[in-house]
Amino acid sequence: MRYKEAVEGKLTGGTNDLIRLKEIWKEIVNAFEEGGEDSIKSVLNGRADKITNEFKELLEQLRKKL
Repeated sequence: MRYKEAVEGKLTGGTNDLIRLKEIWKEIVNAFEEGGEDSIKSVLNGRADKITNEFKELLEQLRKKL
């Protein structure tokens, strides 16, 4: 990807990413206010599990196509 395309992607498609990041930070702040550091770990572990499961599903789909 060329630099110009990368910048355009950040400017146009970045809005969804910014919204998602704000939601994640809000969730982290709320977790900290409610339960401290352990609560943050729980939130992050939950998100990591979700990402891992999504990756496994995509990998399985790829394997089926190959």
